[in-house]
Formats: sequence, C-alpha cells, structure tokens
Amino acid sequence: MKNLLLSIAAVCMLCSSAFAQGTFTAPSSDGWQRTSSTQRQSEFPKVNAEGDYWFRFSAPATAKDVKLEFAFVEFPAQQDADGNWNVIAKAPKVGYQIARWIVDGVKVPDPGLEFTYSNGWVSTIEIPSPQDSYYLMRDVPHGDVREHWFFSAIEGKWRRAYVYTPAEYDSRPDKSYPVLYLQHGAGENETEWTHTGFAAIIADNLIADGKIEPLIIVMNNDFVYRPGDNRGRLALADKWNENYEEMFFTEALPDIEAHYRVIPDAAHRAMAGLSLGGMLTGTVGVRHSDMFSWLGIFSGGVVSEPSLLRKDTVKLVFETCGSEEYPERIQQNAEQLRGLGFNASTYVSPGTAHEWQTWRRSLYHFLQLIFK
Repeated sequence: MKNLLLSIAAVCMLCSSAFAQGTFTAPSSDGWQRTSSTQRQSEFPKVNAEGDYWFRFSAPATAKDVKLEFAFVEFPAQQDADGNWNVIAKAPKVGYQIARWIVDGVKVPDPGLEFTYSNGWVSTIEIPSPQDSYYLMRDVPHGDVREHWFFSAIEGKWRRAYVYTPAEYDSRPDKSYPVLYLQHGAGENETEWTHTGFAAIIADNLIADGKIEPLIIVMNNDFVYRPGDNRGRLALADKWNENYEEMFFTEALPDIEAHYRVIPDAAHRAMAGLSLGGMLTGTVGVRHSDMFSWLGIFSGGVVSEPSLLRKDTVKLVFETCGSEEYPERIQQNAEQLRGLGFNASTYVSPGTAHEWQTWRRSLYHFLQLIFK
C-alpha cells in the first residue's frame, strides 16, 4: 500500500510539474467548468474534459508553504499574480475523495468544496468512475430516506436512524418488506450510507432494473454510550458492541417493527456494515444469527467464531474488502465457512483500499444476493 501511494504520488507530481516552478500562469478558461462537488458560491475547483482538476485557494499573506492534499497525495501549490495559490492535477483515485489545503503544515478544508462528515467535517470531491454507473442518479422511481427518532432508555436520550423506504412504499399500504440493517464505520454516523455511500440511489436503480425486490434499509448510529462510559480514542464505549447489541435488540429493532411494514422473521432480515459496522455484523449479527439470514461484512474483518452461526437460519455470509486490504484473509475465511456447510461468498473491489468506493461496490453486490 505504501509503495503504491508513493508511485501514485510520483506520477501525479509529474502531472503537475508544469506548475511547480515560478509564478502560476492560468491556462485558458476554455473547457473548464465547476466540478459536481464545487459549492454554489465558489468558482473553484474546476475540471476539464481531459480530467485535470484546478484548485485555487486564498491563503494568508504570511503563508510560506502551501500544498494541496488530494486523495492523500500532496501537490505543491503556486501563487498567481493575484496572490492566490493554485494546483492543477489529475485525480489519484476515483470516487469520494478528501481534498484540503496544507498551509505551513496546518491542514484546512477547501472552502470551495462541499463538506461531508467523515472523522469530522471535511471538504470532499466526487471523482467520476465510468465503471461504477450504478450509483448515479437516474430517471427512475425514487424512494424516501426518513429521519426516524426513537428514545433510548439505555442512553437516556433520543436517537436518530435513517430509514430508506422504496418508491412504492406509500402507495402499497397492504405490502410488507424485507429489511436490511446497514451500519456505518468508526469515523462516521447514521447519515453516511445515504450522503456518501449513495445507498438509496443504489437501491432505487437496482429495483428499477428488476435486479432486486423492493426493501427497507435501516441505518442506525453505531455508537451507544451508557452514562459514565469512557469513550476512548475512537469515541467507542468500553463495551461498544455489547452496548449496541442491547440497544438494537431491545429498542431499535422493536421500534422499527412497530412503525414500518417490515416482515419480522429471520428470512427477511439482513445485517451488514462497513469497517466498524462490519465488525458489529461479525459479532452482534453472528451472535444473533437466529435473527438474520443474511450477513455482510465490508472491510470489517471476518467471522471469527463460526460456531455461533445458526445453520438453520443463515443463508449467506458475504465478506468483502478492497484489493489493497486483505483479500486472502476473506477468501480463506469463506472457504472455512463453506467447509462447515455455510453459503459463503466474497467480493474484492479492484484497485481500492479502506474507502467508500470499496463499500459502494460491496453494497451493490450484496443487495443482489439477499432475500432470494
């Protein structure tokens, strides 16, 4: 992984070498347009038809060293005649990427970009990926994503879940649906699967294409704190998975089943998640595999205690990661599970690591395997 990033950095430095010396001279304005992630009050970043990205930043007059960090690769910036700092570079990777400035060693968001929540609020840019058209907005029937609030006696406060309902949900009051409980990662919250992962758009497109049946997706917050819990370095409670387990089965799941038309049996329940959410699936989901027939672990390790899986209910264990993570590990674990009589499959996302492009692809494939 380190060598790959160094290679990417070297190539990208060559891409921007024309702007690495002297005063920056702006290219012709022809062919440049604002990116899809450029916020409405800004003109930069821009992109051209060749896939060059032009970033501009106004740093304090005292700034000595300004760089752009783009998809975790650093590019030196050049000042133009007006004192603005500029970088033109190719995108190191596709999909959701963080882009921010480093001013005399201090990282600051790019004010020209939209902000999303990922380990705090960061400026992000979406780099088109032609092979991943499944998460693009299309002219198909679209479902709703609802903010659903419920009170947690465990935490002593109100909690929010995001709930995706398919386009037909309100027009079919006589119909009940299978449900996927979909968890986010350690640096995120319950908004991420819709705002960054495009879960609702992915589901809409798959339903419209006839590749999956309509379903409900429930996105809870992973973090559950009892009064007095030590949140620790990663903002996790001391007994993070046990806390989530109790909250989920005594509060969240009964509340969803009371307010939404879900089919309340194991064959119509799935649980999946990315990173920390995958770890929750591999612990809490596995411990309660009498409640779920479909389990998806996206970059969240593997099933470490297969003996806890119920053969009479579990229909699929799906383990995924990026090709730059640990593909051999998930493949070995799947082989072990198959040897024990379980239906286990894997997906390795090509050219990606522990990142959203891996998890968008993982969800796309998982949705087409469940509730069959």
